[in-house]
Amino acid sequence: MAETTAKSPSQEGYLEKLLELGQLMNSTLELKQVLDIAMEQVIKFVGAERGFILLVDVATGKVWGEAMHQIDRSALEAAFSGREGGNQAEISKTIVESVLTTRQPVISYNAMEDPRFASRQSVQFHNLRSVLCVPLLVRDKLLGVIYLDNRLKTGVFSEEHLHMLQAFSNQAATALENARLYENLRRSLEERLRLQDELHKQETQRLAMEEANRLKSDFIGFVAHELRNPLTTIRGYIQTILADTDHSLDEETKQEFYRAIEADADRLLDMINELLDVSRLEAGRPLTLAIREVDIRAILERLVNRYRYYKFYTDRHQLVLDVAEDVPRTIEADEDKLTMIFSNLISNALKYSPNGGEVRISVRREGDALLVRVSDQGVGMTQEECARLFRPYERLEREEIRNIQGTGLGLYLVKHLVDLHKGTISVESAPGRGSTFTVCLPIQAQQVS
Repeated sequence: MAETTAKSPSQEGYLEKLLELGQLMNSTLELKQVLDIAMEQVIKFVGAERGFILLVDVATGKVWGEAMHQIDRSALEAAFSGREGGNQAEISKTIVESVLTTRQPVISYNAMEDPRFASRQSVQFHNLRSVLCVPLLVRDKLLGVIYLDNRLKTGVFSEEHLHMLQAFSNQAATALENARLYENLRRSLEERLRLQDELHKQETQRLAMEEANRLKSDFIGFVAHELRNPLTTIRGYIQTILADTDHSLDEETKQEFYRAIEADADRLLDMINELLDVSRLEAGRPLTLAIREVDIRAILERLVNRYRYYKFYTDRHQLVLDVAEDVPRTIEADEDKLTMIFSNLISNALKYSPNGGEVRISVRREGDALLVRVSDQGVGMTQEECARLFRPYERLEREEIRNIQGTGLGLYLVKHLVDLHKGTISVESAPGRGSTFTVCLPIQAQQVS
């Protein structure tokens, strides 16, 4: 039988797919979903017949399978538990154990002739041909391995496949670590909320309210885990660039990576500033404005470009910026605060449009004021929900958006910043028909005292 080589995507297709995979894995912080997405996508990405992801308990060294394709779960668990003398999972334990021990990737072009495990009966009997196995590492901490194989009928992996899998594993390991950290934070928060409920039952209303306020302040610290999402993408891009020792990335692709890194770094800074501003408000310290002439069009263009790299932005979304001709080039305002206002509104429009649609930012002049409308075609809100929207820690709890993470602080801060500019903000919405937020800002500084 003639030897075949497993197909690899083109350079352009490979890089696009790598970016897409990073966004998919960062779209959730639920551990099982991250693993299932990683397993499903890596099989398609590399073109493998079978595979699994093996996790390692850092404290005990215990290993177990969490996601698998075309491999029986019970047989895999038996193979690595020591309870089974044979190898019903029909895989190469030798390669997996080597990667777990050395933390180095392994590739075999022909398992049936490879002296490392050719003697395995399951390898010969089941015609295992080509095997790939790479570690999942985060800051020198071993989280597990990704194992893939092809049988005789499928083809042979190449060094290119190994490089592809290593690039993917960098992103997968970071997403996996984020999911674990999120799970620990979630459990901690649930325990604190449980204690709060007990205090309400056991103590007076006054003491219960004091504890609730303390927990609300603690909540700001818990939601800081959301800052990890942009870091995941940034780290994945940087590791891919650093791994490009043979200079296979062209300059245009590198520039695209740099733009994505810059966009997520800006979002990271925005979230930090948002949390700091909310903390000041919670402590009773007023926020101040640094008024100067700012180019409102440039601010919005920068945000539109940034949010094309947002984890909730998909190919089903369209971001449209529509600025009327009579809009002045500059207005007098605080540039950082305006960026925070419209960053929140655009991100919410994308986040709460899970099925895609147009997100339109329109800018019009109305006398001495500027009207900026951010409209989406998303899930929309009831009038009751709109009335509660600008309160701190307020979150929509409907079933279709229950899994969308958020702090409940963004619109509360937006309302405060618009008020500081002596402006107004309003919302029009209906369930299933999208939402439109309208911000009215004075053009001249003398109206901002």
